[in-house]
Amino acid sequence: MKILYLGSSHFADCDFPLVKALQDMGYDVTYLILLTPNSKRTTLFDIKTIIHQNNIIKATDYSELQVYTSYMDMTKVYIVNRSCKKESSWAAFHLMVKIARMIKKEKFDIIHTDVIFKMHNAFLYLLFSRWILTVHDPFPHTGEDSFKVRFFRKLAFKKAKSFVLLNSTQKHHFCKTFNINERKVLVNSLGVYDSIRLFLRREISCPAKICEENNVLFFGRISPYKGVDYLCRAMLKVRDVIPNATLTIAGGGMLYFDINPYLEKGIVEVKNHYIGMEELACLLTKCTVVVCPYTDATQSGVVMTAFSLYKPVIATRTGGLAEQIDNGKTGFIVPPKDANALADEIIKILREEKIRNQLKNNIKKKFEKGEQNWRHIAEKYIDFYQKQCIL
Repeated sequence: MKILYLGSSHFADCDFPLVKALQDMGYDVTYLILLTPNSKRTTLFDIKTIIHQNNIIKATDYSELQVYTSYMDMTKVYIVNRSCKKESSWAAFHLMVKIARMIKKEKFDIIHTDVIFKMHNAFLYLLFSRWILTVHDPFPHTGEDSFKVRFFRKLAFKKAKSFVLLNSTQKHHFCKTFNINERKVLVNSLGVYDSIRLFLRREISCPAKICEENNVLFFGRISPYKGVDYLCRAMLKVRDVIPNATLTIAGGGMLYFDINPYLEKGIVEVKNHYIGMEELACLLTKCTVVVCPYTDATQSGVVMTAFSLYKPVIATRTGGLAEQIDNGKTGFIVPPKDANALADEIIKILREEKIRNQLKNNIKKKFEKGEQNWRHIAEKYIDFYQKQCIL
């Protein structure tokens, strides 16, 4: 089976382990990654300078990506490299043509993407009708909707042959809203984002002065739907019980609430910038628990990154988060916008070493030996490809 997987740098942390699993199973996988000046620092990518050419190039032409050669076979991993910023430029159109020519030349059995194509790239829907589309966010997050977003999403959903969702909670609503036959939708899951373990082998110096005991970590892009303000409120209660507890907020984005009262009390350390893999590995190593206090969500790559280093996660009961976390086994689920409930579960994990150890063991068991290891996930994809009669 000959597979084309077309992703973007935004989803590299979940795409890399999937492509690796397919490679390990013996499938012929070509992996194209869309890269632009606006997406050069996302998840696994920390590209300092975009190569000044608009072309499909080898991923390892970027020195920053050579580290992943020890993780997976990079010989058929390519960058769709756009050095200009404008989506509507001639260069963007030229790259779309190059992608189309590659698809026509290679005669792939499977064409799978997790990208909602925009502008010139949307013409690929018209040229090829066998797309399988993974939809990471069936519905836009709060504050991230627009006419442009809705237009290209509707176009993608109309042109795709079949779909993959990463949680079952939203499947019925997704199919009903967009008039999609449920038989065309596979619900699969995510495994741990284990490529971060590469950075544990290096000598990592963490610039942050973080208490290695009783540290709570929030990481990821900061946005109003992430609920960081509720987490800060929760930490006031946590500090009343555990005086040396600290919170680290790490990620780019705009702080949409007044953080100063928490800074003045010494509760919070804020690292309001892009967090690279080395720094993230350091932060995760030093924390006790990761918290996802989102007010709305689908599923979260934060959860799977935390689980890769066996860190328990406290998250809210919104979107598909409750499917990612076994309540009481790999972490805890609380109601959204409930600072008191967040505080109670944080206190429970910080105080009880026995609970922490049990959570860690359960994470290892589920994601290394259980049904959420990447090989099992990849097998479900292969079975879906065949059942959809795409071959």
